[in-house]
Amino acid sequence: MMRLYTMFMLVSMAMAAAYATDNVILMPTSDAQNPKPVEKWFQSLDHAKETRTKLHFYFQDVLGGDSPTVWKVAESAITSTSATTFGQINMVDDLLTAGPEPGSEVVGRAQGTIGFADLHDTAIQMGLNIVFTEGKYKGSTISVLGRNPIFEKDRELPIVGGTGVFRMARGIAVSNTHSFDVNTNYGVLEYTLFVDTSGINGVTRVGFSFSNARRGH
Repeated sequence: MMRLYTMFMLVSMAMAAAYATDNVILMPTSDAQNPKPVEKWFQSLDHAKETRTKLHFYFQDVLGGDSPTVWKVAESAITSTSATTFGQINMVDDLLTAGPEPGSEVVGRAQGTIGFADLHDTAIQMGLNIVFTEGKYKGSTISVLGRNPIFEKDRELPIVGGTGVFRMARGIAVSNTHSFDVNTNYGVLEYTLFVDTSGINGVTRVGFSFSNARRGH
């Protein structure tokens, strides 16, 4: 491990030396890191119209079995005795599908952290990125951040940002638990997103849906 760390430091120092000019370190950039296309888009917002999009899909929330998609990574000193699991933090990488069935059309992934953040009620603090891996929004993301009282039927969560076609997104995500198998710890969570963004060439998207129609999040 020490040898690997030493090699990493030597390579880092070599890169810094290769790109250092007048005490300013210049790192190589790719087209994806180039801010100019984003800056051009940003400057065009003065003439853009609001874009409104409705999205509907399902989380395949696997807490048990051979391949769980939710893992506990930390807990507080009182988590084991807390009635609300206060202080437990989980990492999530749930599959997103167009329908509630696990084998239905793949939409993307829900990736991020959830933490039990209420001493008195069972509610979680969520920070998730909705990553679209298929379809017309492939490569774009939507960020959801907020409090989720997981035993309530319909839970509202703020949409605070996004990338790709959802740059500067804002809106509301409504979550509810479609089903939960207590024997396998397998949950299916329904999400409906109402997203506002700055439009491209005045195009407005309304009503798009990916579908025909233990604790959730």
